[in-house]
Amino acid sequence: MSPRRPARSLLLAAAVSLGLATLAGAEGARIALVVGNGNYQRIPALDNAVRDARDIADMLRGFGFTVQEAHDLDRPGFETFLRTALLNIPEGSELVFFYAGHGIQIGRRNYLLPTDVAFESVYDLPVQSVTLDRVVELLSARGASHVAMIDACRENPFPNLRLAANLDATLFETKSGFEVFSTPINSLVAFSTSPGQVAYDGEAGGNGPYTQAILASAGQYSDENILTMLADVRQRVYQSTSGRQVPWESSTLVQPFYLVQGGTAPAPAAPEAAISQPDRSAAPVQALAIDLTLPFARELPLGDRLAEQAGIPLGDVSVIEAPQHGQIDLAGGAVTYRPHLAETPMADRTDHILRDRFSLGIGGAGPGILNVSVGMPALACDVQAGDALDLQGVGLYRLPNQIEPRRALAACVQDVAENPGMARLLYQLGRAQQASGDLQSAHDSFRAAAAAGHIRARHAAAMLLLSPRLDRAVVPIPLDEAQGNALLDEAIASGDPFAMHSRGLRLLRNGPTEADRQRGFELLERAAELGHTYSMNELGAYFLDPDSRWFRPERGLTYLRASAERKDIYGYNNLGLVALRGYGKVKPDHAAARAWFERAAEGGHPFAPANLGRMIMRGQLGKPDPRAALRWYDIGLARGDGWGGANAADIILGGNARPLGPADAALRAAKALDLPTAEAASRAQTLLDGMAAADLDRATQMILNELGEAVAVDGRAGPVTIEALARAGSRAGLEALPADAGAQERLRMAARIWWAQNPPRVDLF
Repeated sequence: MSPRRPARSLLLAAAVSLGLATLAGAEGARIALVVGNGNYQRIPALDNAVRDARDIADMLRGFGFTVQEAHDLDRPGFETFLRTALLNIPEGSELVFFYAGHGIQIGRRNYLLPTDVAFESVYDLPVQSVTLDRVVELLSARGASHVAMIDACRENPFPNLRLAANLDATLFETKSGFEVFSTPINSLVAFSTSPGQVAYDGEAGGNGPYTQAILASAGQYSDENILTMLADVRQRVYQSTSGRQVPWESSTLVQPFYLVQGGTAPAPAAPEAAISQPDRSAAPVQALAIDLTLPFARELPLGDRLAEQAGIPLGDVSVIEAPQHGQIDLAGGAVTYRPHLAETPMADRTDHILRDRFSLGIGGAGPGILNVSVGMPALACDVQAGDALDLQGVGLYRLPNQIEPRRALAACVQDVAENPGMARLLYQLGRAQQASGDLQSAHDSFRAAAAAGHIRARHAAAMLLLSPRLDRAVVPIPLDEAQGNALLDEAIASGDPFAMHSRGLRLLRNGPTEADRQRGFELLERAAELGHTYSMNELGAYFLDPDSRWFRPERGLTYLRASAERKDIYGYNNLGLVALRGYGKVKPDHAAARAWFERAAEGGHPFAPANLGRMIMRGQLGKPDPRAALRWYDIGLARGDGWGGANAADIILGGNARPLGPADAALRAAKALDLPTAEAASRAQTLLDGMAAADLDRATQMILNELGEAVAVDGRAGPVTIEALARAGSRAGLEALPADAGAQERLRMAARIWWAQNPPRVDLF
């Protein structure tokens, strides 16, 4: 190797995290995630990064790892790769993560750079990079053991640049070299050079000195403790660079880690490495074709079904032709098929089926080869109510605004009945029940799913315990902040990004200490790095709040644009607000605001309709059109926006929506009273205070008609109306009003009953 300038700093971080709860457990799946980024768009390309990744991937396959490999990932691609990888990692797995590409140090953290990186603003870091320690922590939460190998070019491609990395927006210089960081207990971190130093590149078309040493040492010491291997790597690198590069390690390891399972010499591995060939010198081998149809699931035990079809015990099994869309696991003598899962939106689909083929060699009498075709139709509940970023789902998902309540409920009730106790389906039944307005049943399903081990269900149950949008007198779910936060913390410990978002949001907004707010910011950033648009929106809104000490319009817009690029309705609505009001360098643009609000409203956003109604009434979209505004306000009210009701009542009382009259206004104002927008409720109350009792009772009767009670709308609260109100209240679990209750009390009671039967979609807020 010719000693070129220290142009390419190679970082290899090997972080081995062994879960204490599984140290003595059975061997799990062995999964490797490999990324090579070399074809950078705006900074110098790396000739060897993809080669490094391919060579490491081949090495890991040889050691029996199932490898998920990707090259030249931009930031959205990196998010998708990590989410897909997490979806395919069985709990208790042995994990390896390898990255080759550009990386830099900013402040006290290390960052991996996607191929589309372009720091055009000092605030671009969180949407233009991937934080190394967050990846390590995320994968550690999923595996029984974890190894992260990061072979990054550490020559700083952004000299003289300062970027914001923390909540307080302090600017830090970008630097070459690496910064030491803490990793989970029972972990090992190994770097290609000493802290603050750079490393050498190596010859073009080959490997860097550290990657080259890893490849050589792993072949010699694969069946030894990884610490032994790394000692040899350190010696090789020191010698090959004439002492100018010295690898460095930090370990909290409490149990040895081996590249080869069980610490024995390499043996052929079933899923990808052990592809057997039949003995063609012997008598012809008989083959039997088998067609199977099984429900789409995370894993499918096939041994008994194949033996039944073959008519004999399978004996020794080997993989002759591997499946294209999954993997075969032969551990423990079983035959298990695991499909490669991918996030797949189901909003416009009613079914999903995966098909795959593979061939197995079997010992004993009978056919020597089984040519297996398997069709895996998805369960209807997965299609109708699967959730995004669900680490224990099957990848099929609908966002909350995309769930069709009746279809989802029917599908999940049936699938749960046919698969009792399946945690994933119990959780999805809860989603369908929540979308249908049956919040108590949803809470029960979420708690049952959580008790059965479903991570996301903990988040869903917590949100019902914490939501300010529930009338606890109608829905017997307690408001329990302590229990809700405890459930969120449990889900965060298991790597759930939704829990990171929800806990982070509350801490950032309302944390009592600076440390709490900093933790909230960190949790939101972790979720955003996985592409969680909710967190991008929350961070964007936080930095766009003019009353916040951290008001930074340019920083806030960075997050909102990233959210909108990922087609999030809250990103659309937030950018509409920016275009409407103007922030920072963005000037007011009413046409752009309208376009953003319409996209958000079309997707089900609860507040975008009222934003459009206001623009119409203010004349910002041409001549004011009260009827057009009223239509938008009514949509918003039905989605749970109190301003939809208050503003609609104002229009009607102004005489601008005839033949609608005061009773129609009272109906809308009353529905706004119990929604958690204090200003809207106050305005609604003011309007109701100025109305005649007959109009209020007329509105009560109109609501009773909506609830299925056949009463005359005459403005007279006689015995028929009073009895109907008591009957409807009893169905909702509310006590009857006293005999001397006034018109406002009756109307408010009717509105509460209406919301009990038609609760707003709290999963949209």
